[in-house]
Amino acid sequence: MKFGVILPHFGPDSTRAHMLATAQAAERLGYASIWTTDHILLPHADAARFGRILESITSLAYLAGQTETIKLGISSLVLPQRDPVLVAKQIAALDTLSGGRTILCVGVGWSQGEYQNLNQPFHNRGRRMDEAMDVLRILWRAGEDEKISYNGKYYQFKDALFSPPPVQPGGPALWVAGSSKAALRRAAQRGDAWHPSTLSLDRFIKLAREFQAIPTDRSPIISARLRLSFNGDDPQAQLRGSPKAIIDGLRQYQLAGLSYPVITFPGDSQQQREEAMQRFREQVVESFVDPV
Repeated sequence: MKFGVILPHFGPDSTRAHMLATAQAAERLGYASIWTTDHILLPHADAARFGRILESITSLAYLAGQTETIKLGISSLVLPQRDPVLVAKQIAALDTLSGGRTILCVGVGWSQGEYQNLNQPFHNRGRRMDEAMDVLRILWRAGEDEKISYNGKYYQFKDALFSPPPVQPGGPALWVAGSSKAALRRAAQRGDAWHPSTLSLDRFIKLAREFQAIPTDRSPIISARLRLSFNGDDPQAQLRGSPKAIIDGLRQYQLAGLSYPVITFPGDSQQQREEAMQRFREQVVESFVDPV
């Protein structure tokens, strides 16, 4: 299994110092990746958790210059709220400047109010998501001097030049977030991974079976965003209790198909967060083959 770390770039701890310290600690401890989260302009009613948040792509661009080897991911970018051509350019630049370390996970989002605030339609976001993913792939796979055209229902361009391309051939891995039937189908048929967020074990097992049953000519992996609590006092944590209990829980997720957990670590301070990351690395990750 590979293990990623959710960065504290949202909420009360979302400072430059905390984000940078967590990113560098994750790299030092041998984690595979660090991850930002995406929201832009949530309405106040939806902003309890993500109202204070640093912009996701810009944050990773900063961290690309402060790290050397760790992968840089977004979990997940609400793609239909953004211009996909601009996203393709931003991610290609991030991949170039980081030396090919980018992973992009995309989702349709859930806040209708945020769509309204950004002057984007909410009702057709799934259809626009499919086209937007096509736009990303087409631009990332184009040759340096190739004329590129696309004539979709929602996005169009003609005889365009997209250069430089991403460092990774064909572009960064493109994951799909979400737990709806449409998200599962999109991940299986269009994505490089399925990446649901904070699903209980029972719910994860059920949806993983549905995902694995979808006909596809791709070989997407299964990731998941999970919360950790060594004390067991976080009722929202999927991984709770002693290291042994957490290992046993992760084994069950792994048996259902999980190969890339992305972990939200607890901590009332940066020191506590880094201690939890180190403890997890030493007492949990070491129990799994090929941890990083």
